[in-house]
Amino acid sequence: MFLTKIELDPHRRQTRKYLGSPQVMHAVIMKATSIGVIGDDTEEFHHNHDSERVLWRVDGGAFGTTLYILSPRKPDATQLEEEAAVAGTKARTLDYQPFLNRLADEQIWAFRLTANPAYSASMGPGARGKRFGHVTAEQQIGWLLSRSTKNGFTIIDQDEGKRKLNSPIGKLETVSVLVARRERPVFSRNRPDQPGRDRVTINRTVYEGILQITNTQTLRHILTNGIGPSKAYGCGLMTLARERRA
Repeated sequence: MFLTKIELDPHRRQTRKYLGSPQVMHAVIMKATSIGVIGDDTEEFHHNHDSERVLWRVDGGAFGTTLYILSPRKPDATQLEEEAAVAGTKARTLDYQPFLNRLADEQIWAFRLTANPAYSASMGPGARGKRFGHVTAEQQIGWLLSRSTKNGFTIIDQDEGKRKLNSPIGKLETVSVLVARRERPVFSRNRPDQPGRDRVTINRTVYEGILQITNTQTLRHILTNGIGPSKAYGCGLMTLARERRA
């Protein structure tokens, strides 16, 4: 696996086009990774396509706008560099495997995850369930907590739960994970099995917190294959960093 980092310039017209549509960004990333554009990104569709998984995420803030791409082969980022990157900068790609190899049970890491916390509701006998997004910060955090153990980690409190973290979404409180940012991109995509286009809305949620590894093999799988739905549209990528204490 390869992790690529590209500093984007939101003032450029083409950059705004990419950032404005997860569908368009998905297409240019899949072109760069030479895998081809995938349509609907359901969990079922990708169950047997893990070896070809491409994840991506856009981080934005006062520090700038950064695109991360995790792919099974080193991407050709020429188009993104020429059309969307900060002038004079190049994509930086690292072999991700040495980092994955260093992970071990009981290690503690800070994490950032962009996900689409959602649930499926029954539409009746014989009908496919419909996906709905969790909309409150409490629901979104609950969604992640409910999936942590089976995904090889547990979320822990900093400083044994005594440190206060200020979430821009909620009030000041002692937390083990916070919702740092929420977005609701809306875009259209082609229907996979019939003519026409569908309107798609994603509850894209950025989580930050501290985790402890409980099952290294499972967590490696999650880091390289993502968490939750809408992976084609900038969700699912979790990255780890050494915990920084005040």
